[in-house]
This record gives sequence, structure tokens and C-alpha cells, in this order.
Amino acid sequence: MMKLKDEFIKLPKLLLYETYLRIVYDPKDYDRISRKKMLEEIIKEYNQEDYLYHICTRKELDFLKYARNRELSIEDIEKYEWEINSLNDKCIFSRVTFEVFEEQRQNVENALKSYKKNNKSGFEDVIIFMISKVRTNAVLLSKALISLITSLYKIDDHGVNDLMGSPLFHFYCGFYDQYFDFSGNEEELVYYRDYYGILDELEEARKQYGIAGTLANDFRDDFDIFYYGFPIRRSKVKKMCDEINKRLDKEVLFRIIDEERVLNKRYDLSILLDEKLSNIINEALDEIPCAAMNGFTPNEYEQQQEETIDLDKEFYHIPQNNAHLCKRAADHYYKLYFAVLDYINQKYKIRPEMKRIYKQEGLDVDELDAIDQYLWEHKEIIDDFIKENPDHFTPEELEEVKEFKNAVTSTNFFVVGFDREYTKILSDDGKLYMVKGIRANLDEIMDPRNLPLNISTTLLMFKGYIVFKSYYHSFDLSVGNDIKKAVLKEMKSAIVHYHL
Repeated sequence: MMKLKDEFIKLPKLLLYETYLRIVYDPKDYDRISRKKMLEEIIKEYNQEDYLYHICTRKELDFLKYARNRELSIEDIEKYEWEINSLNDKCIFSRVTFEVFEEQRQNVENALKSYKKNNKSGFEDVIIFMISKVRTNAVLLSKALISLITSLYKIDDHGVNDLMGSPLFHFYCGFYDQYFDFSGNEEELVYYRDYYGILDELEEARKQYGIAGTLANDFRDDFDIFYYGFPIRRSKVKKMCDEINKRLDKEVLFRIIDEERVLNKRYDLSILLDEKLSNIINEALDEIPCAAMNGFTPNEYEQQQEETIDLDKEFYHIPQNNAHLCKRAADHYYKLYFAVLDYINQKYKIRPEMKRIYKQEGLDVDELDAIDQYLWEHKEIIDDFIKENPDHFTPEELEEVKEFKNAVTSTNFFVVGFDREYTKILSDDGKLYMVKGIRANLDEIMDPRNLPLNISTTLLMFKGYIVFKSYYHSFDLSVGNDIKKAVLKEMKSAIVHYHL
């Protein structure tokens, strides 16, 4: 009877460590643990009640039940190839002797008892679906995955988090943080462990293709992707898999093709394959969801690109000529705006290290952001400023400051077009604002090729025009065609506003 320790101790330390990370929840650093200790911790993890039951799928448990107390035939080994390989990767079943490892025999018996009693809950299908979505995309925002699952199943955020902490999900997927959003906040990402080494390449590939959103797949495709890596129900994909399965080097080929699927890199396989099989593979890859294309297949990507060209024509650009305030008006705006910010900062000490703002030159708007945000969240402060009038403004100037109270702030504005004298900004309540810049035409600081552009800013009235507060945050995310269509529909039915 083969012992787990005897088989896995032979592995290179790095390969064993990768297995260790998939199974052990509180792993030690690579340089601080030996092979022997890793195996001891793996066995210790499995000795927890029902751990083996939860890390296995129904297919694996059905196979363990079938293989219990029987010698597998050659036909069995071929038929259950996926289950044998998967259980070997999970340190449960030997791919050498085709039997359960000695250290796991009691755990398997306990798992089969639990399986007979519970027959696995429906949550397994949800976990497999989640893993498949991560595998399809290689890496996803955790909150995006949670949002998807809560929208499809009757499970709340806490329930999804529990499923993401299950041994089955943990075996296939890992987590890490990175700076992601426009304000520099850290976002948690979930990645498919097999692709960890190519995530940097994937990030560059996604920049190259620049496509947002995903298309809905057949749920059956998602389960096929979990078990086989490819949506084998599609005829061209099945044809590829059938042809490759005939070859002795199929494992190497499938690994190469899987990386091609993730990055959409078409390697020259002529050294390994004849032209016919190369063509079969390329035709199949054109119909397989690609991670670099955010889950679109290359064929779907081409269709989306054609649709994008047609949609982009709707968000037109006329070079702007007089789409900002004159110098005198712009100087006057900043005089009033900085005076109000200075008043707020002096009174509430939001940025106490900034001694003065009013009449100061060379100010960094990023340093003013927190004060500016406080202003638009507490517009009643404007009344206090007018009442105290710390900078001795004239009654006319105070009336101009009073108009700041009518400002509209949103994190979901869309810049949808540039006219000669105005920039068109669509609000989430269906209003199309005709906006002036302060010192510059907005088509000089926003790329007209990126319309519609999702921005966060504040719009206010000044000198009879709608202006934006002088700076904005843009969301560094590509807008998919579905969003473009929705924005275009809103834009065409929106009422145009020249005043707030």
C-alpha cells in the first residue's frame, strides 16, 4: 500500500510547495518549511472532520466509491483519467499504484459516509461555477465574482464569502490585493492558481485588447471548463480534444493550448504538429473564451470590435474652440472657490498642514481633494461662509458663491460628446448637461477617443454657465458595448440643460 509521504517526498520542493499552498490554509514561507514538514501539515489538514469530503467533487467521490476494494482495469484507468489525476493532485489517490494513499484511507471512508448521508449539497455546483468563472478569466475582482453569484443564486454576500473559503475553492483559487481603482484603493483579486505565473503577461494582454464586459455562456460550458479546461460541447472544440487525446504528448499539448487560451498567444506548433492539427487547434481556440479578452472568444471579440466602431461614431467630436471660461472669469472663479476651501480648512482642520489656500499659487489639486469633497457633502457651509464673509467679498461676489449651493455631484457622470462651445455630460438621472471648462477646453484634457468616459466630478453654475469644479476623477476602465448602448439610448432621450 502506497504512502502519501513516500510518493510526494520525491517531488521537487517547489512543486510540492504549490500543492501545499492549495491544501493548507495557514502556510509557512517557502524558505521556512521542509518537504517533510509540508507533507505532515497536508495530512494534518486532511485529518480535520469532513475536510476530504469538502475538497472533493461528486465525480471524485463517486470514483472513490467505485474504486473501493477493487483493482482497477486498464479500461477503468482510461475512463476515470480526470478523477485519478485530480485526486492525485489533491494527495488522496496514487497515480502510480492506483489506490488510496494509506494516510487517507480512513478519511476516504469518513467522506463516503458523509456523502451517503448528504449526497453533497447544491452548493457544490455553485462553487464549481465560481471556479470556472475564475478559470475562464484567470483573475477577477472578488467583489465582481460575489456580485455575479448573488445575482444568479439566492445567496447573500456572506454566503458567497463562505463558499470562497471552502477547501474545494481554495484548492483551485487564491487571493491577492493590488492597487486597482482610480483613487488608489486596494482591491482584492481572486486568481486561478494554475495561471499565477502568467498573470503579469495577462495584464499586458488585456491592455492590448482593451475590451470590457463579458458575454453570458451556457452554464454547461462553465462546468465543462471546470472539468476539462475547454467548452467541449462546441463541435470544433470537441474535435480538437478528440484529436489531441489520441496523442502520447497530450498533457503537454493541453498545457500549451490552455496558455494560448488565456493570453490569446498563437504559438508556432509546427514543430510538434502537422498543419491539419494546427488548423484544428486554431479553429477551436477561436471559439473558446479568452481571459485576455475578458471571457469573450476571439470570434466574439472581432464581432464586438466591429460593433464598437459603429457605436463610437455616435459619440462624435467637434474640435472645441470656445468651450471654456475667459481668463478673467476663470481667475475670478478660482478666487471664490479657493476662498471657500480655505474657510472650510481653517474651520474644520481637514488639512491642518496647509496654512493658506486663498490667493496661493501652484496649489496641487490632489492636496485639496479632501477639502473639496467636504464642501460638496456639506453645502450648508456656504451659508456660514456668506454670513461671516472672511475675505470681504462684495454682495455680487457673495451671490456668485451662493450659486455653489446648486452644485450637482456624481460618481457616475458620462462625458458623451464635444461640441465647439460645450462638453456634453450625461447624468445618471437622464439629464444632458452642456458644460464649460474653467481654463481649457475639455477635449484638450480628455481623450475624445475614449467616449463615453465615466467620471466623478461636481457641476456648478458660474457666470451663467454650467462648469465642472476644475478637476475630475476618471475611472480607468474600458466601457463595454452594452454600457455604450445604454448610455447612447439615455443620451438620445435626455433633455438638454444649459443651467442647473
